[in-house]
Amino acid sequence: MRKYFLLSAVALLATSTANATTDYAEVTAKATIEVATKFSCDNIDYGTIVVKQNNSPFVIDAELGVVDDTNSLISWSGDTGITGVSTCGITFDDDFNENVTLKNNNGDKITLSVYSRYDDSFLISALRIPAQVKPGEYTGSFTVTVTSE
Repeated sequence: MRKYFLLSAVALLATSTANATTDYAEVTAKATIEVATKFSCDNIDYGTIVVKQNNSPFVIDAELGVVDDTNSLISWSGDTGITGVSTCGITFDDDFNENVTLKNNNGDKITLSVYSRYDDSFLISALRIPAQVKPGEYTGSFTVTVTSE
């Protein structure tokens, strides 16, 4: 009886192995490395902005000055056309557009919108002051990349 049991077990194993299939895939891997040359841009500094308590939201635009202000701004140490503009050591071939989150030490946030124009070497920005903004020094950073053909 044992003999027949072992023979049937071996026959089952042989049968299941005989029906097995083998699949395979050929994979090609590729990496293109480019080394970027570093260029410089001036930092963007809006200076000191003083707002009323419980302020409404408004924007300080580097080109237009204060936009959508509902008398929430008390003072601003920047100059329209100068403050909020960064001069870069390269001419932009394409438009650059980026929203950057600036944070203070408590984690409160404001948004800086940065853009460039074709064939220009400036980054222009607009600082969005939210309603009931919290005091503090807000900072952030971003990377500008330019691809040349």
